[in-house]
Amino acid sequence: KVITETGSYISFLGHMHRFLFTTVGLLACYAHWKAMTTDPGAVPPDASPLPEPIDEDPEKAGESDGQLLISRQQKGKRLCRRCKAFKPSRAHHCSVCKRCVIKMDHHCPWVNNCVGIGNHKFFLLFIFYTFLSCLYSMSLVVLRFVLCMHRYSVHTKRHVHCLDRPTHLLNILGLVVESMLFGLFTSCMMFDQWDVVVSNMTHIDRLKGDAAANLVAGVTEVFGAPPKAGKGHESAFRFDWLSPFAKTCLPLGLKDDIMGYCRPCGLGGSSNNKGAADNEVEMSNPTNAGGRMVRGGAEIV
Repeated sequence: KVITETGSYISFLGHMHRFLFTTVGLLACYAHWKAMTTDPGAVPPDASPLPEPIDEDPEKAGESDGQLLISRQQKGKRLCRRCKAFKPSRAHHCSVCKRCVIKMDHHCPWVNNCVGIGNHKFFLLFIFYTFLSCLYSMSLVVLRFVLCMHRYSVHTKRHVHCLDRPTHLLNILGLVVESMLFGLFTSCMMFDQWDVVVSNMTHIDRLKGDAAANLVAGVTEVFGAPPKAGKGHESAFRFDWLSPFAKTCLPLGLKDDIMGYCRPCGLGGSSNNKGAADNEVEMSNPTNAGGRMVRGGAEIV
């Protein structure tokens, strides 16, 4: 037991509540920092359109695969009117950040950053842990109120500190107002953003009238692919969903298809890793996988 300046003591349960509430608050702060500093999915300057699958044509057998690939890329290239650069199909231009962001949902003033495919998980964790801290605060206030009412209604030998000082009332009122205000707002935000995850369709996509995808695609693009998961378990809950320290890892073979662009390797650009370069080679091979190419995260399963 720890004796305070007012003569009261802090029990083991009190220390446990202090530890849990501090942990939730630190997780919310770190998730906020990650959502603010993580690249939301900005399209790099050297981004190139994905090569389209090429059907073999006997009449054009004399032409090289490289010439066919370049002609298809130039034909399908779409430029942003503001950036004057390549704009993938799932990218939207942010007028605040002055850049195109993949799977942009909105520009959030809370984190002073866009919410896109790169930091969507951290934004969800930020509002989740903020809501959890508000709910925790309200629970402790209600518990203290119940104990105080029990103290005045039933004779008990146990001393319960309620309003030993008038200033305590101001602290409690401020905590209740703050918890209710931010708790209601973050709870609405959680339901709204979870609908974005399960439908894999942002608010901008809804305004454009795009069709919704399946649950597995939305969960994979936000929380990443599990290391090993059987068929039908790709969207099963994992504890790393709740960790702002865990990075979102997209499937290596489908990363370029999910992002909607590829980066040239050895032509003034850079590739993230060797696997990404191999992926670009596989996509440019018209005979790979029977000439079929997986398009978008909706075709993960």
